[in-house]
Parts: sequence; structure tokens; C-alpha cells
Amino acid sequence: MTIGIAAFGPSAGEAVLAGLGTVESVGVGEIRGFGVFAALCPDGTLVRARTQRGGGSVMLADLGRQGVLSQAEAATVAAVISSGPDRPEPLDQFLPGSPAGLVTGHRLPNTPGADGVPLNLAVLQRIGAGEAPVAAVQAVIDANPEVDAGLIAVSKGALSLGETRRVERRNDRGQARLDIRDGTAGVAVLHNAIQPFEGLALLAAGAARAVLEAALPLLARFRIEPGITLEAANADGVWLTADGRVERVASANPGHPHYQGWTSSAIYLGTPVYQHGHRIGVTVGEARCRLDRGRVAEVDPERSSVTWRP
Repeated sequence: MTIGIAAFGPSAGEAVLAGLGTVESVGVGEIRGFGVFAALCPDGTLVRARTQRGGGSVMLADLGRQGVLSQAEAATVAAVISSGPDRPEPLDQFLPGSPAGLVTGHRLPNTPGADGVPLNLAVLQRIGAGEAPVAAVQAVIDANPEVDAGLIAVSKGALSLGETRRVERRNDRGQARLDIRDGTAGVAVLHNAIQPFEGLALLAAGAARAVLEAALPLLARFRIEPGITLEAANADGVWLTADGRVERVASANPGHPHYQGWTSSAIYLGTPVYQHGHRIGVTVGEARCRLDRGRVAEVDPERSSVTWRP
């Protein structure tokens, strides 16, 4: 198997399918063939789609035919595994699931371990017995260092991934994990035998992250108004009034006093936000403004707000 993706959080099902779709749109190699998708619903039931050929687009169509596409996309625990065409039946052996969670991966995660139990199923059994995904994955990997397998386990609010020593010796591996909003959501990717292997895992994780973040509650934001002057300072900062309006903006960018024109960096990403004399967060979005030598002369009405998080 060449790629496994797992996620938790709002719209996790849509997120893993978006990640796979992104890889299929740019990757070359063992892809767009076999696939298994699984989503864990809040009531503990599993929604699945399977295909031997066609990859993500066929699984999406299968979910539609079953009448469960919206349910699958909205699930808060989901995973997918995919590779080239025509893999051994039953396909669900490559992505076991239970009300406790799901286990995907790459290479041959269904290989029996030293105890005779397939590695992915052994991880799932441990999660079902109450172990956290990180402990379950590590225990199974440690017990089977030369099995050709990488594993990703996901349950409600938790995610873990690992690869055996044998897989770590490969030179075509990709791996990514993103924790979103301090663990409110997360996504992990493992892959091999797909080109380009450099950066492809992060591309898939980024596509999934966009879906997960869009499904989370809106972040706090403040509006930029024309007439604000960026004060020269040793460090960037935004100070808000008690009701959340911008009181003052400080900039350590030496280019701001000279710049004339439109920019999205009048208030830079990662700028500290202060209120009542205390730091309350950091900016994670940017507005589009026209600067005139350090003064905000005009603001794009479609992009006038800056989002921030604690």
C-alpha cells in the first residue's frame, strides 16, 4: 500500500478524501487504484467505501451511491488507504476499524506480527482495550521491527503514526503530521512509491488541514480601518480596546515607512495581540491594505479583518 491518511476533528472524512485527492492530482506511481475509506460516526457505526480501481473519485461515487456521502464527510474520525490497482480481498483487512478507532498505514500493515495478529489489527485491539493510539502504535512497532509496515492509528481526539525499522530504511518515504488548534483536530500521512516523495505528504496534510480548519468555529478577528498609522518600534504588536477595536499598531519592519501600495503584510502573520495590558494571542490571518509611508490609506472591503487565536 502506498499511502495512508487519517484525521480527527469536524469534517475528518472530507479532510482525508481531500488529502488523497490532492496526492492523486499531482503524484505519479502506485496511486489511483485500490482504496479503502472508513469513517467512524458518533454512534460508533462505520461508514465505508472500497474500490479496486480508480482511487478517491470512485470511493466518493460509492459513498454517494450508498446515500452516506454527507455522513461520511462530516464524521469526526476517518481514514483512507490507497495504492495501485487490484489488491487481495477482503479489502477491509487493510483498514480495520471499530467503535474505538481506525488503523491505516502504508506498505503491508496487515502483515501478521510475532504473535500471529496482523499489525494493524493488533493496534486496533490495543486501542479497544483502552490504550492511547501513541502507546498502541509504539508497542506493535517495537515488537515487529523487520515487518514491512507503517501504521497510523486514530481515535476521537487522538492520532499516532510510526514505521518499523525496515520501512525507515527506504529512501522513498513521505511522512507528515499536523496538529490543529492545539489538538482540536489533527491529520497524519504516510506514503511510499509515489513521486515526488519530497513534500507530497505535507501537501496532502495541508489539503486536509484546510478542510478541518474550515469546519472549526470561527476565530476571533479585528478590523483594520483606514487612517491607522503603523508606529515604528522594536517589535510588532497590535493593541485592542476593551470592545475589540484596534487602538494602535506597532511595526518593526523598516520597509513600512517607505512603502506605497497594496500589501497583505501591514499587520504581519504571527504579530502579538494585546488587550488590557496583556498579550492575549497572535495573528493567524492578514488583511489587504494600501499603505502610504506607514499609514493605512485604504482597506480592501473583502479582506478588512485579521484573525487571531489565543
